[in-house]
Amino acid sequence: MPNAAEPAPSLSTASSFSSEHHLNSPEQTAFWQQVTQSSFKANDDVSLAYACIINPNSIGTIVLSSGRVESYLKYKELMFDLYLQGYSLFAIDHRGQGLSSRTTTDPHKGHIDKFQRYVDDFGDFINKVVKPQPEEDYFLVGHSMGGAIGTLYLEQHSGVFKAAVFSAPMYGIKLPLPKRFIRWLAARLDNHNKQQPNYVLGGKGYHADEFDKNDLTNSKLRYQDYRKLYEQEPKLQLGSPTNHWLVESIDAGDDAIKAAQNIDIPLLVLQAEEDTIVSNTAQKKAATGQCKLLKIPYARHEIFMERDKARNLALSALLAFLQQT
Repeated sequence: MPNAAEPAPSLSTASSFSSEHHLNSPEQTAFWQQVTQSSFKANDDVSLAYACIINPNSIGTIVLSSGRVESYLKYKELMFDLYLQGYSLFAIDHRGQGLSSRTTTDPHKGHIDKFQRYVDDFGDFINKVVKPQPEEDYFLVGHSMGGAIGTLYLEQHSGVFKAAVFSAPMYGIKLPLPKRFIRWLAARLDNHNKQQPNYVLGGKGYHADEFDKNDLTNSKLRYQDYRKLYEQEPKLQLGSPTNHWLVESIDAGDDAIKAAQNIDIPLLVLQAEEDTIVSNTAQKKAATGQCKLLKIPYARHEIFMERDKARNLALSALLAFLQQT
């Protein structure tokens, strides 16, 4: 059973969020010691890792769907902040990354046979791990690839979540050449070997870029903390995607745009103004009907690990949006 930590006061101002200048604080460390870390078997017997904690004064449950190469361990700070706001939390590591089982012989290859597999895994997680807890309002928070997974899940499973917020969702990938050509090339180069798929052109194993060359965040402190985590936990390390992953993800992005346009619950897209990883144009296409878009100034792709000003703005918007639904 997930742990219920000691009740914490609900915070409501940006100044109350964690700071990049006080990472891994004693309070965060004590909080994380009360978080349950476990795993479950997907329908095809792949082991999927997850973390969860029940707030004794819960005002709702937030389920986190993280991005490519990520793990719930990268979200300790975010989970701490959201817990203090009164939420219970569940976070999954998608197959092939984080602490979940790899599906290829080379653990550094970012691969999936079918993008729908991620969506099915997420559904298993909801049914096997999240829903057995006491019923209450469920909210979905996703980042990048996790946002695309979450959007497709919402399309296929209505009535589960009350609202959703996605940070820089992968509704399209920033590509150096036209999408149709890149997809055609990746499909041609794909060796169709499930156990030993090949990297995209120029792809390689895990490599930690220097901060000055990173596309993820303007926060040097949070970036260094993230890289330190991946040095301490080598199992988290993941390199470039495979050609097959790229083909599947390009198609999934197109599908996710259509799904977001027709979503039947309130959906907020937090767009990173300085994003060079995913397509902001694709996110704008999705922002119709129930899907709303908010641009976060001075933010690169990883909004939740940005400098305090941008991160606090995003967190404040996220919480206000959930409270209004």
